[in-house]
Amino acid sequence: MTTTAITIDLAVDRDLQDLMDDLVAGHSGPDIEPDPAAVWATLGAVGLARLTAPEETGGSGAGWVEAAALLRTTAAGGVAVPFAETDLLAGPLRRAAGLDDSSSDTATVAVLRADGLARRVPWAGATGSVVCVRRVDAGYELADVPTDRLTVEAVEGISEVPLGSVRVDGDVTWTPVDTRAVEDYVLRGALIRAIQCVGAMEGMLASAVAHTTDRAQFGRPLARFQSVQNLVVDTAAESVLAGAAVDTALADAVTDDLAGDFSAFRVAVARSVVSQALAVAVRNTHQVHGAIGTTHEHTLHRLTLPALQWRSEFGSAAFWERQLSRAAVDAGMDGTWPMIVEGTRITGTASAYLDAVSGRSRPD
Repeated sequence: MTTTAITIDLAVDRDLQDLMDDLVAGHSGPDIEPDPAAVWATLGAVGLARLTAPEETGGSGAGWVEAAALLRTTAAGGVAVPFAETDLLAGPLRRAAGLDDSSSDTATVAVLRADGLARRVPWAGATGSVVCVRRVDAGYELADVPTDRLTVEAVEGISEVPLGSVRVDGDVTWTPVDTRAVEDYVLRGALIRAIQCVGAMEGMLASAVAHTTDRAQFGRPLARFQSVQNLVVDTAAESVLAGAAVDTALADAVTDDLAGDFSAFRVAVARSVVSQALAVAVRNTHQVHGAIGTTHEHTLHRLTLPALQWRSEFGSAAFWERQLSRAAVDAGMDGTWPMIVEGTRITGTASAYLDAVSGRSRPD
């Protein structure tokens, strides 16, 4: 078996990263109350709100590398903003359907059930519009609907990232959209959530290091205690492992836009690894911080709670691990090692997720 190594540079321009770091620092911290509208306005002012949208529609024309850097930076800083939903999810769907994508306002995406209801939609009710997607006999249709023309009922979530149930009641204009574009939306969303979880884990690690260095117990810093060191080291190891899995899927997005033979496999691996790593990172980080980390006054909840919410979106851990298990079984003993080394082709992943959220099959 012969393999060809391809090196993909996933490093973002240093000046751009510094800009992102400064922007997030201005909207995070214990003395700053989170304000997504203010964050979005700042992103727009510096040209980051519509980072990957084409320049001819008013975007900045950047790619996956820059978008991933912004996702990780905002997540690591505990800054909630519907950038992913607007720029990376709603935008491509609009363009695929030939709809206007020049709006500078926020948006999110709702995949509707047959009864016209979408449940637990991120940022529903807090964005200017909702790109509603529904299944029809010929495939899919979508409608870009202002939020004030929809029925949105807030849903209690575990984090400050709002959730809502969306219902389309009145007459709206539906436009056909290629099935491939809707299935691409699923893989994009799954990778985006993995990237955000890795960013949040990096923020947890930074918080744990700072806390154990600054806080003393029994006359010495917490970082001097071996049990505490073990918790922090395990968090670091899990963060690096998750980051490596996500970077592999991100490199696929850069080279093949998640449309390659092994794209679904790499996203599934990233989601599985991130899910397992996140469980360790959240537990260890809260143990390191002790009781203070569970208070609303401490900023730790801005890292851990959104990450736990993201972990279950665009497919649960069980959903993605089921895809990998089936691939391993199908490969058999002779095909398992090549699958581990190079990957394998997984089909039907996006359609299975869409069947679940649209009510055609049992969700995980």
